[in-house]
Amino acid sequence: RSLDGYEIVFICDDSGDVSGPYKKAPTRWDELKQTVSIVVDLASTLDPDGVDVYFLNREPLYNACYAYLFNKLFIVEMSLGPTPIVKILRKILKDKRNQIRERKLLILLATDGQPTDDMGKPRIDELRQWLLRERIPTDRIPVTIIACTDDKDSMSYLNDWDKVIPNLDVVDDYRSEKEEILACQGKS
Repeated sequence: RSLDGYEIVFICDDSGDVSGPYKKAPTRWDELKQTVSIVVDLASTLDPDGVDVYFLNREPLYNACYAYLFNKLFIVEMSLGPTPIVKILRKILKDKRNQIRERKLLILLATDGQPTDDMGKPRIDELRQWLLRERIPTDRIPVTIIACTDDKDSMSYLNDWDKVIPNLDVVDDYRSEKEEILACQGKS
């Protein structure tokens, strides 16, 4: 119950590149839908006013308490837009500035790609700067990035950041996480 009382926000990457398949089925969009459903159902038991679900390229859904109530948002396929992660993170900090004074804000970001600006130009360093300098106070705003991809190259920078940026946790998709654990512990 260590997350009890947190304000919980989920960011869903609905950019065009999340529609691509893994090397094996299901699609990344399918995995994102499943992950969000599970997390919202669990997190809403800890966040008394429900979970706010933000998208990168459409309007957010506030106070989601049950995944089945917002599953219709996932019927509409993802947009073909960019991956403006930092823009949405700034919006969340603005929207939640009053709540941050009273309780911690947990941000969960499910993405498969590199952050971009509105024109689609990569902005990886801008995300790093936000995590280090704009997320204030850092100890009250932990961020978990859920990598919904099996492309290790496109997300390798996140694993490096996970080791050096405070209150940042990066988790891979289930298959990749399992492979990493088995590589460390062995298959027995």
